[in-house]
Amino acid sequence: MLSELAHIFLIISFLLFFLQLVISVDYNTLSFRYSLFEPIKRLTFFSFILIVFSFSILILNYVQSDFSILNVYNNSHTNKPLIYKISGSWGNHEGSLLMWLSILSIYGLVFLSLIKKVPKEFSFKVLVTLAIVNLGFIGFTIFTSNPFLRTFPVPDEGLGLNPVLQDPGLAFHPPLLYLGYVGLTIPFSYSIAALLQGKVSASWAKLVRPWILTSWIFLTLGITLGSWWAYYELGWGGWWFWDPVENVSLLPWLLTTALLHSVRVTEKRDRLKSWTILLCILSFSLTLLGTFIVRSGLLTSVHAFASDPARGIFILSFLVIITAGSLLLYAIKLDKLEDKKNIYLASREGGLLLNNIFLCASASTILLGTLWPLIIEAVSGNDISVGAPYFKIVFLPLILPAVFLSGISINLNWKKTNIEHIYEKFWKFVVVLIFIISIYYLIYGGPLIIILGVSASIWLFISIVSDILNKLNDKSTYSTIKLNKLNKIRLSSYGMYLAHLGVGILILGISLSEGMKTYYEGVNEIKSEIRVSDYTIKFNNIEKQKKENWISETGVFLVKSKDNAFEMKAERRLYLDTGMPSTEAAIKRNLASHLYIVMGQEQPTGSGYRVIRIYYNPNILFIWLGAVIMALGGLLSLLDGRLHSLKKSKN
Repeated sequence: MLSELAHIFLIISFLLFFLQLVISVDYNTLSFRYSLFEPIKRLTFFSFILIVFSFSILILNYVQSDFSILNVYNNSHTNKPLIYKISGSWGNHEGSLLMWLSILSIYGLVFLSLIKKVPKEFSFKVLVTLAIVNLGFIGFTIFTSNPFLRTFPVPDEGLGLNPVLQDPGLAFHPPLLYLGYVGLTIPFSYSIAALLQGKVSASWAKLVRPWILTSWIFLTLGITLGSWWAYYELGWGGWWFWDPVENVSLLPWLLTTALLHSVRVTEKRDRLKSWTILLCILSFSLTLLGTFIVRSGLLTSVHAFASDPARGIFILSFLVIITAGSLLLYAIKLDKLEDKKNIYLASREGGLLLNNIFLCASASTILLGTLWPLIIEAVSGNDISVGAPYFKIVFLPLILPAVFLSGISINLNWKKTNIEHIYEKFWKFVVVLIFIISIYYLIYGGPLIIILGVSASIWLFISIVSDILNKLNDKSTYSTIKLNKLNKIRLSSYGMYLAHLGVGILILGISLSEGMKTYYEGVNEIKSEIRVSDYTIKFNNIEKQKKENWISETGVFLVKSKDNAFEMKAERRLYLDTGMPSTEAAIKRNLASHLYIVMGQEQPTGSGYRVIRIYYNPNILFIWLGAVIMALGGLLSLLDGRLHSLKKSKN
C-alpha cells in the first residue's frame, strides 16, 4: 500500500506542477499572473514535499526487503548490510531518478525558505522554470521509469546488487554528484528568470553566486570520491580513465568553474553578463546530456545504467526542448543584457575572461571526443572508440594555460592594471619559477609534460603567496609586512586562495604520479618474486574463506623495501547472490605514495598461476587531497557570503 501511495504522490506532484504552469500565465495578455504568487508558492512547496516523501518510501521498501516491488527485487537481497540496502535504492536507473527529483525538491525548499530576499516578480519566474524542469523529470519517472512497479508472485529473495556497487562509495558518491548536478538547476532557473526580465545586474550575480558555488563544491567532492572509488575498487590502478560517464561529470564541472569566475566579474564589475547567462544555460544542459548518455545505452561505460531506447528518446527530447528553448530566449534577449563597455585584458576581469575561454575550449574538446564515436556510427555505421591518448593530447595544452592565467589573475587589479606594475611584479615570479624548476630538473629530470605540470603548480603557489603579501604590505613604506592585516582579509579571499592552492596540489600530484609511476603485469605462481621500483614482492600464498555474502580468495604478498618489510593482501571475491566476481586491491600507503597490488583469476584454470598487476604510484594522494582542499576553499567562500549577509541583516 505504501508503494502505491508513493506512486500517487509522484502523480499528484506532476499534476500540481502542470496546474502551476497553466495558471501562471494570463493567456489574453501573454503576461504572468503575479497576483497568484502566494498560491503558486504553496503549490510548489506541497509538490516538493510529496516528492521527498515518495523517495523516502522507496528507501523504506529497500530497508524492509519488500520484494513485491520489482525495483527492490532486481537490486537487493536479504543478506545485504543495511548501508547497501539503503544505498541500493539509488544504485539503479529508477531509484537514481527519484533521488534526482528528491534532491531537486530539497533545493527548491531551500529556495522557498530564502524567497523573501528575492524580488517577487523574479521569484515567480524562477518557480515557473523549476516547474518546467520538474515536469520533465517527473514525467520521465512516471512514464518510463516507475520505481514502484509490483511483481507477482512475490519472490522469496532478491537478485542482489552489482558487486562493484557493494561499497561505501555508493552511499556517498552518487548523492554528492547529484547535489552538484541538480544544484545547477537553480542557476539555470535564475538565468531564465533574468532573461524574461530582460535585465542582468550585479545584484542578480550576488544572488545566484552562492547557488553556483554550492553546486561546484558538491561536483568537486562527487567527482573526487568517484575517482577514489574507481581507483581502489575497479583494480586498474588509475584514478581517471576518460570513460564517457567520467567525462560527462567533468564537463559541467569545467563550465561551472568558468561560471564561478564569470559571475564574480558580473558581481564586481557588472561585466560579462551575457557570458554568465550563457554559461548557466550550458552548464545545466550538460547535466541533461550526461543524464542522456548514462541512461540511453548509446555509449558503453562501466558506470552507465542498462536502459532501453524509449528512455533515451524521452530524455533526448527533453534535452533538446530545454536547451533549444533557452538558447532561443537568450538570442532574443541578448541585446538587452550587455552594455558593451570595454574590458581591459590587463585587468583581473580580462585575465578571468581569458581563463574562461581556455576552460570552455577544454570542455569542448572533451565533449567532441565523448560524442565522436556516436557521430561516426551515425554517419558511417562503423564503431570506433576515443581513448585516453586523444584526451591527453587535446586537453592538457588547453587546461595548463588556464592554470597559468589563474595565477596571473589573482595578482591583477579590477578594471585596469598598470603595465609597469605587471612587469615589475611578474618578472620576479618568472625568475623564481625558472630557478625552482631548474633545480627540480637537475635533481629529477623528466619529460616536458611533467615539467610543465610542476611549473603550473609552483606558479600558482607563488601567485597566492605574492597576493597575500601584497595585502599585508604597509602601503606607506612598501617594505613592511603587517601580520595584523590578516584578520582584515575577507573569508572569501582565503577561500579563493585555498581553492587555487588545491588546484596547484592536484596538478602537482597528477604530474608526479603519472610521470614517475612504475607498473608490472604478468602471470605468476605462488612463491615467485617480483621487482617493482624499490620493492621486492613475493607472492606467498592464497587464503580462502567464506563470508555472509561472498566467497573470497586472498593473495598474501610479502613485501620488502630498503627500510622495512610488510604484508599485503589482495582479494578476489565471488558474490553468492549474483554469482559475479569483484576485485579488492591491496594498497600500501607510504605518505602520499601507494604500492598497489591486484590479484586476478587463474590462468589457465587449475594451474595455480595468477594474473598479478602491481603499480607503484608516487605522490598520487596529492590528487585527491588537492581536490578536497579546492572544495574546502569553496566552502570558505560560501560561508563568507552567509556571514556577510547575517551582519547586514543585524545592522
